[in-house]
Amino acid sequence: MELKRIDTIWHFFATQNHVFLKKQVEQEVLYSFTKNNIKLIHSFNPKFTGQSSLSLGPADFEMAVKTYAAGQKKFGIPSPIIKVHQKLFFPRELLKLTANFTLYVEKDRFNHFRVTLEGFIPRTIRQTYQPINFISETLWKFRYFSETIKN
Repeated sequence: MELKRIDTIWHFFATQNHVFLKKQVEQEVLYSFTKNNIKLIHSFNPKFTGQSSLSLGPADFEMAVKTYAAGQKKFGIPSPIIKVHQKLFFPRELLKLTANFTLYVEKDRFNHFRVTLEGFIPRTIRQTYQPINFISETLWKFRYFSETIKN
C-alpha cells in the first residue's frame, strides 16, 4: 500500500505542475523531475521504504568540493553541536530540516548546491511539498511545486 501511495503522490505532482516524471524501477525505485534546471530525485528501496532519500540540486551539478552533514534530531540523543564561530557555506535556515530528516548539503566548484534529505517518506501531499519548496525557495528563490493544490 505504501508503494502505491508514493507512486500516486509523484504522479499527482507531475500532472498538477506540468512537469515530466521519469520513473525507473531496478534494485531501487527512482522518481525524477526537472524544473528550472533544478533536478529532484527521490529514490528508495521498495522492500524497505525507510531507506529513502530525496536529492534536490542543479542538473549540471559536478563532484562535491564541500560537504556538510547533520543528523536528524532524535529524542534523548543529543545532536551534534554547531559552533557559533563555525562558518556554514549555505543558508542557516536549512538546518531546520534536521528536526525531521538527516541533511546533507554539497557544494561544487561552481558554487552550485545539492541538498539531500535521508529518511524522506512521502505520506501526504503537504508533507511532500513543504520541505521541497522550503529548500528551493531558500536556495533558488522559486517554489518547486504549487501550494494551491487541494487534497
